[in-house]
Amino acid sequence: MGRTSSRTGRRAPEERKRALQQAAVEVVAREGVRGLTYRAVAAAAGVTTGAVQHHFASLDDLLRSSLDWVLEESSENGLLGARTGVFADGANVRKRFTESADIQVFQYRLVVESRVREELRPVVRRLYDSYLAAVAKDLAAAGKEPPEGLAALVYYALDGMFLHQVADPEADPGAALDALRMLLEAAAHPVAR
Repeated sequence: MGRTSSRTGRRAPEERKRALQQAAVEVVAREGVRGLTYRAVAAAAGVTTGAVQHHFASLDDLLRSSLDWVLEESSENGLLGARTGVFADGANVRKRFTESADIQVFQYRLVVESRVREELRPVVRRLYDSYLAAVAKDLAAAGKEPPEGLAALVYYALDGMFLHQVADPEADPGAALDALRMLLEAAAHPVAR
């Protein structure tokens, strides 16, 4: 008889799968992609390794599925907005980062691991495509139809800001976000010479 926990207990199969995806994110955030094992996920979720294997045929399947959960969670809870949110204030960005630190670290670990594991590159490409599309959508919604390359430039600046938050959660991105908004405003309304 396998262990159960309040996390996975007697939940519907889809809820159990979500709990295992979340546990995988936590394991990768804490131990890196190479620390992702059925045993580590089972321990984090409070279930047997068989329960994890029942839902995921391979660790790569678990990794891809966990990224799906991350993107869905980010979209539903406004984390995509915080990540791409050039229009958010620094305190809000820091708060949201703190609330989603494992998700952020999971993503960066996935990016770094894709450097040596080619099979992860399509997963990482999906991640970047999602964020780049969200930035372009944010800019367009603010009435700043971005010229080619601007959404990517803004995303790269914001991505660096979030990477800095990983290294120093106390860093205040407020002044940088203000400056970025000022540059975007100037680009949207150039002064005639």
